[in-house]
Amino acid sequence: MLNRVATLACALTLSAGPALAHPHVWVDVRSQLEYGPDGALTGVRHVWTFDEGFSAFALQGLTEGEGGKPSDTVLKELAQTNIDSMKEFDYFTFAQRGKEKLAFATPRDYGLTYDGTALTLHFILPLAKPIASAGTTTLDVYDPTYFVAFALADENPVKLEAAPKGCTLGLHRPDPAVGGSTQTLSESFFNALTTSSQFGSQFANRATVTCP
Repeated sequence: MLNRVATLACALTLSAGPALAHPHVWVDVRSQLEYGPDGALTGVRHVWTFDEGFSAFALQGLTEGEGGKPSDTVLKELAQTNIDSMKEFDYFTFAQRGKEKLAFATPRDYGLTYDGTALTLHFILPLAKPIASAGTTTLDVYDPTYFVAFALADENPVKLEAAPKGCTLGLHRPDPAVGGSTQTLSESFFNALTTSSQFGSQFANRATVTCP
């Protein structure tokens, strides 16, 4: 079990093994920006669904619960390991107000679910300090090393929860042509990328929120 837990963590954090191709994992992203009663932006709730192939690989050999699905204990351990491991990568989430980068606090309310074909990771990423809604805030989701390919869900990928009246939301998806161009890059190139690399930013999925 520990090996499988580590495998999932490694796949999310690029922490082990030579890469064979990029990306290795595909994640379907749904996010919700959350606002407090005073109208301040408090954080983001992520719902990330992994591709079926990777989900099957990650669960292979783990203890099964009722109906052949992974037990709650297994899912809880996997979720904890992934949350802990993603810290080094800033949880693949980058927020900015103007030129100011916004810091996030420790995730909460996290867990994994499995629908029989795919694993989904749920967690809330609170801002270290809530900010007033007025102005333009951007939220990017990407892996700096492009080991994991994040993509906004086709329908309702980003929502605003309890946002003040008049807030608008814009979305930007990465250009598919950019992803195709990576096929000509060598493995040594990808192996040299780190958490501070900017390469993956060209694959960022961006939500831009502007409030009066």
